[in-house]
Amino acid sequence: MMPKRDRRLLAAMLLLVTAAIAGLVQAWIIRLHLDAAILGHWDWFADTFGVEAPASGPDKFCFDNCAPPLPLWAGWISLATFFAGLLALTRAWWRPRG
Repeated sequence: MMPKRDRRLLAAMLLLVTAAIAGLVQAWIIRLHLDAAILGHWDWFADTFGVEAPASGPDKFCFDNCAPPLPLWAGWISLATFFAGLLALTRAWWRPRG
């Protein structure tokens, strides 16, 4: 008969997997942000992530930071779920159920 596993370990594993996926999504968002900055085509990026595109056109000028703000929601989700998973793993390690 197999011993029963602690469900907190499953919760910790799921939180850490969620953190990894959210981190990959944030890396993808950063890549799209850099591609839009290099090419100067902010319309698709602004429409996709709900940010305001910088002014463009023959009579529009931008002398400062012309990039829209970088959406960091996936990064915050990644950090929160990583620390929650780490906390769940630590609790399961130091206070095992038996």
